[in-house]
Amino acid sequence: MGRIWGDSMTEKAVWHVVKQCAKRIGVTKLAPHDLRRTCAKLCQASGGELEQIQFLLGHVSVQTTERYLGSKQRIRSAVNDRIGIEPKR
Repeated sequence: MGRIWGDSMTEKAVWHVVKQCAKRIGVTKLAPHDLRRTCAKLCQASGGELEQIQFLLGHVSVQTTERYLGSKQRIRSAVNDRIGIEPKR
């Protein structure tokens, strides 16, 4: 409605703002959940810790966050390969 009223936003108000902004930039299909998922994936891509992303999203289980992000184990560049502990030969 173009004015601030109260101290919180309803789910419907968020939908309205997202739809209006998406229309302005020429995006036909965009939902608030798309923005939530994108934020989480950008946090992960920039090195954010899984537990912090879990907290940000409000997930009770870290497994939910892993499924949400589509986390996959990367064998070729496993995180434990970068710790700097090498066996003595």
